[in-house]
Amino acid sequence: MTENVGFLGLGAMGLGMAANLVVAGHTVLGFDPSPERQELARAKGVTVVDSPRSVAEVTERSLFSVVRTKEQTQDVLFGDDGVVAAGVPLNVAISSTLDPTTMAELATRLAAEGVTAVDTTMSGGPWGAEAGTLTLMVSGPQTAVTELDGLLRVIGENIFVVGDEVGTGQATKLAVQLAFGINMMGVFEALEAVRKHDVDESVLMRILSVSVGGSWVTENWDRVTPWWKNHSPGGDLEILLKDLRSVLREADQDVVSMPMSALTFQMLRHVWAGRADGLAP
Repeated sequence: MTENVGFLGLGAMGLGMAANLVVAGHTVLGFDPSPERQELARAKGVTVVDSPRSVAEVTERSLFSVVRTKEQTQDVLFGDDGVVAAGVPLNVAISSTLDPTTMAELATRLAAEGVTAVDTTMSGGPWGAEAGTLTLMVSGPQTAVTELDGLLRVIGENIFVVGDEVGTGQATKLAVQLAFGINMMGVFEALEAVRKHDVDESVLMRILSVSVGGSWVTENWDRVTPWWKNHSPGGDLEILLKDLRSVLREADQDVVSMPMSALTFQMLRHVWAGRADGLAP
């Protein structure tokens, strides 16, 4: 069964997700403030409207929020022209990586407006969003999760329902991000260990990938290296840093010791200021 699906945020992740829903036969109504993203979305068959409120007004049941930050999420949901201003009872799937505390606060505010929030955090990058192969970490009220299931199976290949409380999906995604960041720094240091011996970087990655040192990072090294070799403000590296900040904030709140996450965060903050071919000295 197809439906009118809302999308807030048509960036590198959101557009790929929305486009796959269009291909599956759904009518996708989307909003993004960028004229460039709007044009790309139209080319993919997305009907672009002028505000989050306009998206909510024409959405049947399910609306996805795929913006980058907590502040942007709050704005598209609760701003003067936001989702709740439409006064429509919806399931809002929040796919942005925030944190458990923020997610719980958003869910409480939305519930007071008759809107149900669901965690649909994701991993897999823009290439996964485009291919429909994302890994999704889902949590929220069972009825809403069930109603979203058909849509989630269009945009994701691996779907894990990790709990019935909103925030659990966010905690799970932060766990993924901290493991990713720590693993990345391990690979950086492996390169440092062989640098003076002139071991070819690509050869080392192949060796690591077929040995106990293998990981997603070693198998996708060509996707990772631009993060620090060609760093630009607002890029993928800064998204990871944002998520690690959330990890450390939640750990401090819960009195959980995470020394590796703290060290990884500090090292990644400065990696683009160091040598272009390795770690900062």
